[in-house]
Amino acid sequence: MPLNKSAIFLEGRYATVNSDQRGSFSHNEVPEWPKTSYPSPYEIFAMKSDAPYTKHRFYQLVKVYHPDRHSHAPDIDNIPHKVRLERYRLIVAANDLLSDPSKRQLYDVHGVGWTGGRPQTLNETVRSADRAWRHRAGSAAHNATWEDWERWYDARDGRVKDPLYMSNGLFATLVVVMCMIGAFAQMSRADQYGADLVEMKNQSNLAIGQQVARRNTIAAGRSKDERVDMFLKDRENLNYAFQPGKYDNEVLQAAHGHGPSHEHNGKV
Repeated sequence: MPLNKSAIFLEGRYATVNSDQRGSFSHNEVPEWPKTSYPSPYEIFAMKSDAPYTKHRFYQLVKVYHPDRHSHAPDIDNIPHKVRLERYRLIVAANDLLSDPSKRQLYDVHGVGWTGGRPQTLNETVRSADRAWRHRAGSAAHNATWEDWERWYDARDGRVKDPLYMSNGLFATLVVVMCMIGAFAQMSRADQYGADLVEMKNQSNLAIGQQVARRNTIAAGRSKDERVDMFLKDRENLNYAFQPGKYDNEVLQAAHGHGPSHEHNGKV
């Protein structure tokens, strides 16, 4: 049985408990059991609620109340066997609670995780039943979506859904349908493009026809020389990169006799 070395007198007959534990017990003395009907874990181990937990008191009590060691503890023969078993159960439960920091904190703050042998209240019974139901295998407590419920029903009824596979014929049909849809889309696009080209060509022809009609209307009231002059002007405009001003300047210069052709004609 491991003990704190600082708490043992090597030459004496007694072992003392640390300062956070109340009382002292000899090797032959049975540790005193709490007087309350439903002791707390701290009362069972005779320690303060804010003291660090050590297993010194636990080992002492287990040595006394363990079912296999009853024959070695004549001082508790007057305690009924049922009471001894209940005390041993409480000792193990108290050690399990206090040795786990999370369980101990939960008990200290909310009083959860310990009954001390007293009968459970209705609220505690319901909470225990709910906790057991939630942690039971195959529980529906965690079902949130309809897929979860479907899987839960299938597992409950023993149904196993086989995976669904697409047949080769259906897959080939889908491929052909998709190809036909793509071809139809391309044909529609080509028809629209051809219609746009025809529309552009018609608009161009209409513009050319309107331009020709306008020129014919302008030339209808002119003499032959004026029509020839207009033709020459249009032709020369091509040479001057469609800049009629240049041709007009040449005509004006020739009319005023500044051009070389007029000087030559005057000399003649």
